[in-house]
Amino acid sequence: MNRCVIPFVCGILFASSICLEASTITRDVAVDPITTRWTFGAHEPFTMYRRIGRRSTGGIYGGSKWVKDWLDWWDEHAPARMEEIGLNALHSRFYKGMGWEVEKKDFPNVKKFVDNCHKHGVTVLAYVQFATLYHEVMQKEIPDIESWAAIDERGMKMIYSRQAARWLPCIVNEKWVEYTEKILTIAMTEGGFDGVMFDNAFFFGCHCPRCQEAFRRHIHSLPDLEERFGFAEMPGLRIPQAFRPENGDEYDPVAQEYYRWRVQCVNAVMKRFYRHIKSLKPDAIVSANSGSFRSTDNYHARSVDVIDMADGGLDLLMMQTLNFPAYLDDPKFPGQHYIVNRQRDLRMARDLGKQIVALSDGAAGSDALDESMYLRPLVEDLVWGGIPTDRTVMSPVRREGFIDEERFAMRKKVLAEFDAFVKANRAAFTGKPYLPVRVFYPSAACGLAVSMNLAVSTVDEILLRHHMPYGYVIVKGAEAPSIPADCEVLVLPNSKWMSDAQVSAVVDWAKKGGRLVVTGRDTGLRDENGAERFTNPLDCVRKLPNVDWRNDIDVAQKNALGWITRVLPPKDGGRAFMAGLGRVGYRNRFVFENLPEEVFVDMREVSDGVVIHLVNYHPEVQIKGARLVVPSGAKATAEEPFGTRRQAVPLGKDGMLPAFGQYLMVRIY
Repeated sequence: MNRCVIPFVCGILFASSICLEASTITRDVAVDPITTRWTFGAHEPFTMYRRIGRRSTGGIYGGSKWVKDWLDWWDEHAPARMEEIGLNALHSRFYKGMGWEVEKKDFPNVKKFVDNCHKHGVTVLAYVQFATLYHEVMQKEIPDIESWAAIDERGMKMIYSRQAARWLPCIVNEKWVEYTEKILTIAMTEGGFDGVMFDNAFFFGCHCPRCQEAFRRHIHSLPDLEERFGFAEMPGLRIPQAFRPENGDEYDPVAQEYYRWRVQCVNAVMKRFYRHIKSLKPDAIVSANSGSFRSTDNYHARSVDVIDMADGGLDLLMMQTLNFPAYLDDPKFPGQHYIVNRQRDLRMARDLGKQIVALSDGAAGSDALDESMYLRPLVEDLVWGGIPTDRTVMSPVRREGFIDEERFAMRKKVLAEFDAFVKANRAAFTGKPYLPVRVFYPSAACGLAVSMNLAVSTVDEILLRHHMPYGYVIVKGAEAPSIPADCEVLVLPNSKWMSDAQVSAVVDWAKKGGRLVVTGRDTGLRDENGAERFTNPLDCVRKLPNVDWRNDIDVAQKNALGWITRVLPPKDGGRAFMAGLGRVGYRNRFVFENLPEEVFVDMREVSDGVVIHLVNYHPEVQIKGARLVVPSGAKATAEEPFGTRRQAVPLGKDGMLPAFGQYLMVRIY
């Protein structure tokens, strides 16, 4: 990557050892988030709609008599309407888990849609259901379909989301894996798709004899069983019942390995599918929807570790939540507000070097959006590297042409203005993120020790509300962390489970002068399995002048990480944590005054300075009276591209920012 030295300003804005990055950074790119605009539509087949009957994906009732008419219209006309409004990527119905003998009847229509997409410049991925067997119809094609189903500890077939027609598959079954590979072959050859999107890429476990034996083999393949489990062999071992312990941290060694084994099963299958798809089409885009990275029930309930899955298994992340950007009251906490956002997932995807479609509307129910609300997720995606998405504009309505033309016209206008601004300011969104503060995140440990995940989430909330630029040091399993050279402060929030390699890396970092902020008396005391060490190997850095270690843990007043993320800061608002950053000598290079906590900040280094993005999560209330302390000798401008003042205006010596609603872009030269 080319680097440029900016005389005078570089030294003012950053430490003398840090220079600015040229306009883009190098990373694996499946799709370009600057030019890609994702949408949704007919990614479910008629058979699914009719069988479910009720209101489902896309807001359409499955029993509606006009479903087939809409699908016929969709295959013929939808790609042209997408091109007209500027939407150029989606996934299409292809395989819902009903067996190919059923679903191939719709295949000519699907191929027609794919061809039409390509005529209109639309990238289209094949929807492939990961977690469903429609046993009622698959029985004819696959007589032994019952042996493909996952069973619970009582021997009952496990079903998807209370839908009796949908059994969950046992993904340890080689027959299911091979069958799915045949489906993928059809998609990538005859179907002409540009890639695959696996929906519901998770596994609730299975207690069948095949899984029981596979799990026993896994346990007995581990080193030093007697030290770990107390027994040299366990011939009567069975899969344990899966439930979260009361404190959220799992110390039972068999349960730990069960969760790890399930995660390994999911990721091994996904990586196998990935290799298969790439063998057929090397430039294919492989994606999967596994929900939020940070949900507290990922590991123990759904066998999801997206960090590992993405490594050699995914090009593009698909994340479905209900985290529509919003500023919400909580009657139980007077005066406190949730700032609902997708920051934790967007920032992690960015640090992983992966593109992400981060949905925020559940099952596409957010269709009655005014212009201001419509912009909220688009701007959030743009600033933090997600792929801007309109999930609902193509959703059908019960009228001729199946499009809400008023909604379509409004969004067409907004998207045109949005795209024009982005095109003219590409470098402002692709420059190197300025992330001086890094938060340690060992994904597997945070899956088993939920208290660690919640501690990270609390620190997230403090940093976001204090307008601090930050990212993560993401670690798989027991691997040593790779601490970036531009990291100015490493944060260990209650990181009580750490492998020897992780402890060693952190100790080395601190002894070489790296600034370290630690919370939690027991950080470093336990290994990656939660086993307590006799002495804490991190104690050797506790008293270094570049280390601030508080025994107290920052605890959010509420910390719900699930379908919707609702986090309130600690009672002190994060003052103790921020004081720790100060004690190790960290100072934010760009200081804001009178900037409300509901405004989140991102900073990027560009060829001629720095771009600061300010996103207001409460845009109903204009931000007034905020001030940026501009470094001496630097010049700054501010622009509100989607507001009333769309021209960049210079900031005076006082650094007063113009009033803004949704979004303000500040340039410092």
